[in-house]
Formats: sequence, structure tokens, C-alpha cells
Amino acid sequence: MIQHKSILRVLSLSLGLTLLPSCSDSLSEIGESVQPSGDKIEGQMTYLQMTAATIADEQVYSSTNNALFGVITDPEYGTERGEYITQVRTAPGFKLDPEPLNNKLDSVTLRLYYVNRTGNLSSSIKMEVYEVAKGFTGNNLSSKDLEVYRQAGALVGSQIITPDRDAFKQKISQRDSAYFVSVRLSDELGQRIYNLSKSNPEYFASQTAFSQNVLGGLLVTPSTGAGYMLQVLQTSLVLHYHRPHATKTDSTVRYAQSFVSTELTPRLNGLSSSEVSKLTATNSQYCYVKGPAGVTAELTLPADELQRLLSSAPQLGSGQSKKEFFSRTWLLSAANISLKVDNPSKLLLNPPPFLLLLPSEDAADFFKSSSPTLKRAQTYLSEQYQASALVYNFRNIAELVTQHLIKHASYSAGSGWQITQPIKLKIVPVEYNSSQNVTLTLQQYLFPYFVRLSKDAQALRFGFIVAKRQQ
Repeated sequence: MIQHKSILRVLSLSLGLTLLPSCSDSLSEIGESVQPSGDKIEGQMTYLQMTAATIADEQVYSSTNNALFGVITDPEYGTERGEYITQVRTAPGFKLDPEPLNNKLDSVTLRLYYVNRTGNLSSSIKMEVYEVAKGFTGNNLSSKDLEVYRQAGALVGSQIITPDRDAFKQKISQRDSAYFVSVRLSDELGQRIYNLSKSNPEYFASQTAFSQNVLGGLLVTPSTGAGYMLQVLQTSLVLHYHRPHATKTDSTVRYAQSFVSTELTPRLNGLSSSEVSKLTATNSQYCYVKGPAGVTAELTLPADELQRLLSSAPQLGSGQSKKEFFSRTWLLSAANISLKVDNPSKLLLNPPPFLLLLPSEDAADFFKSSSPTLKRAQTYLSEQYQASALVYNFRNIAELVTQHLIKHASYSAGSGWQITQPIKLKIVPVEYNSSQNVTLTLQQYLFPYFVRLSKDAQALRFGFIVAKRQQ
């Protein structure tokens, strides 16, 4: 499969944020080389039992230009639906150069460029395109549906799209290709944009002026049909016209000029997933991760398990802080987690390539950062999923547990160590790319997926090495 990075570059999209290298998730092994002279280390393996539940997770945060179009249905686990609104990029001093013959456009089309797709590409879906009200500002957080925009908008084009029949493959570099499907839009829309570029060039001087005076945005929505989903990398509004031939006065030449969506243009994804209530119902065997904008799993390390862990901890030294105690006297390491995938044999959707594990309380804001990156003792990226292994592996969450104990455990001479606050960890499917240990992409996974995770007690049991230093 070709890399999105190269495709987006050729399509003139922003690549997103280049992130700094992440810190290692692993704690150092405890050995003689790091022990102060005279220290004695005693270590033992301790196992704790997690629980898991399925929770609703019906919004996706995305700062990229990606969108989904289509409807895809799994007979057992329901329907995923994708629609979106996008603005297209303007530029100061925009004009059609060369000018159209007789100041008249021939037609206007909307192109959806994509690489990844899933489902039956011989299926048909009717695509409708609406011009949304001027002043559209977009939102990086998805909405369950965009019906309010459709009702207030004006239909400017529709067409039944069957990708196997209607898609064109376009070579965009020596190595890479992309597909696109197109729908013809109202001639009036294109002519209006051209006329305003001549009469009011100031409307094209900024994206805000363009949105308020020329084109608020375009809603691309599936109205009828189902069977496939396209991951749209770029949307292009193409103005088609004829211009006079440069040397032959009695001839004309066909010409086209495009406005494209980028990461700098306002957008809004409309994503919905059915069967949320069914999947979040109490289930003793499984928890589910389905989306985007569906459900996910939440892992809990109960307070009584943490209390049992602390039962082996020695007393807090006189004048010693909790941070000193948990980093020098009583240490946790080698806490690896493996989540077992137990998907049905006949399943339309595939597991996502990576899962991110992070405290539930931090999940809502994590991707809103201008540069989301892996954070030590807070975020844990799984190894890349392999269908042959049927497991998501996370390396050493010991430091996260240690930080939780520092923050929430208490000590008194009479009662010893006490803790009442459990650890809750949310699972988030992500897209992740790196190069030479530098993170290039870390964002929520915007493509249909499904995972059924086993809740078998053994599958949710994990161990620590607990080391006690005596001086």
C-alpha cells in the first residue's frame, strides 16, 4: 500500500505536524550496575486483575484533511456512515488565467481523491452535494450527523457513484497513484465564483472573506444506497472552460482550474455508527472497539487490586516523600499488557493498526494538542497489530501505575498504605507513522474498524516485578 505522506505531498496537502521523538515507555531493569553501594534489592512477581467494559465513543477529533464518504453495514454489528463538509482553499489575487472564452464556464465538477477504501466497490451510493450557508467555520470534532446543514443548504449536484465503474486512477508521482470519483455540480455555482473573482477580487484575499462572501462550504453526503466507504484525502472543486488558442485564432483549448481542500481550510466530519446501545450492554465475555465514532473499551485496575499491590510495600520512611518512596524504595517494572482479539470469523471490518492506551480523564483533550505525541507515564502505543498474532501488546505501563500511586495513595502509621482511586484507561484506535524514531503522525484512526476483545480473566491479568530496596 502506498504511503499517505507521499500522496498528500503530491496532492498539495499539508502533511500535519512533525512531532518530537517520544520518550521510552520502559523502566530500567534493576541490576547491580544501578544499585548504590550497600543496597540490597529484593524482587517478586505480582499479578493484578483488570476489568473491561464497552463505552460509547461517538466523536472523533481530527486536525487532518481526511474525511469519509459512504455507508457500510455489517450484518451483526451494524452500520457505519460517513459524510463531511469542506471549504476549498482560496488565495490573494486569484483569477482564472488564462481567461475563459467569452467569460463563460463550461461546467463545474467536484472530485473526491482517495486511496483507502473498504466494502463492495461494485455497490452504488447516491452522492448529493449541498452548498452550505456562507460563514461556515468548521470544527475538528466530528458530529453525529450533518442534517441541519443539509436542510439549510442548497442542492448543487447529485450522482450515483459505483467506484468499480466510475473511479479514475490518476498517476500523481513516479511511484504513487490515487483514485478519484467526480460529480457534476450546478453551472451557476461555478459561474458565480468566476464572476465574483472579477467583480470583487477582495473576496478572495483571505479564507474568511471567501467563506463569508463566495462559498461557505460543500456538504458531501450519501443519500441512498450502501456497500462501501472511501477515505477521502482531498476534495477538489474544478472549473472547466475553453480558452482561445495561443496562436490559432479560430481554435480553442480546453482548460481547468481547481480549488482544493487542505488542512488549513474549515471542515466538519459527520460520522455515525449504529448498534451503540447493543454493544455497550453488559457482556461477560467481550468488550468492543468499533468506529470511527462508535464504541471503545475502557480498562479498569480496581482500587482493591491496587490496595493488594500496596500490601507488600514497606512503611514510608521518616521525612520521605511519596515520590522518593516509589522511585527509590519500592519500585514497579516490567508491567506488560496483552489484549486478546477474538473477532468473529465472518466480519466485514478489520482491526485498526494501532491502539493507544491512556488515562480516561486525559483522552478528551489529548488529540486537541497542537502537537499530540507519546508522553511518558501517560500514553502507551501498542505494537502494530498482526492478524497472525491476534493480540495487541503494550509495553510496560509500570510508570503510569507508579505515578497514580504517588498522586492518590496515602500513608499513615496506624493504617499503612491506603488507596481508593482506581486507574481507568481508555483505548483509542490511532494512525501512527514514524521515521528514524521521530513521530510523523499520531491521530485518531479515521477509517472503519472493528475489534472484539476477550474479557476472559486470564486475558485481563498482568504482572509486575515489584522490587524493594533495603539499605
